[in-house]
Amino acid sequence: MKRRIIILAALLGMTAVPAGAQAPTETPFPSPKVVGTFVRVQTVTSPQSDFITNFFHPGDTVVFRMFVGDNKTRLAMTGKDLAYAKLLIPGQPDVTMKYTGADPQWPWVGSWAIPADFTPGLVQFQATIKTKKTKAYGSFVQIPVVSSQLTVTAAT
Repeated sequence: MKRRIIILAALLGMTAVPAGAQAPTETPFPSPKVVGTFVRVQTVTSPQSDFITNFFHPGDTVVFRMFVGDNKTRLAMTGKDLAYAKLLIPGQPDVTMKYTGADPQWPWVGSWAIPADFTPGLVQFQATIKTKKTKAYGSFVQIPVVSSQLTVTAAT
């Protein structure tokens, strides 16, 4: 028993670091300097839809709505601000996002017609943009939670 306590104390002593000895190597969030862009994407059944969904069947059309913001100015980016805005879907042609401005929350819209022979499963799409003025890039990828990812389900 005494030996176990000594070993445990030695292990604890090796992992403990005095608080005064720790020096932060970088500034934690919020950072004093914010750069780049903020990109968010939703999947819906139509551009005007209030029905957000991530489940579609082969043959359906997925509508992607996107918002792009400038982190420095905190302003929404328009068609004049971006060199391109597109979605990359593995094994499929790129989806060009168009600036409509119709909905200030989701001013960018694009659609993808799922091929009838598309294999059901998760669709690992990525949104990517490039700004005109600063030539900065921005992107969006889905969070790795199955219930939140674009999914093509078998036709019923």
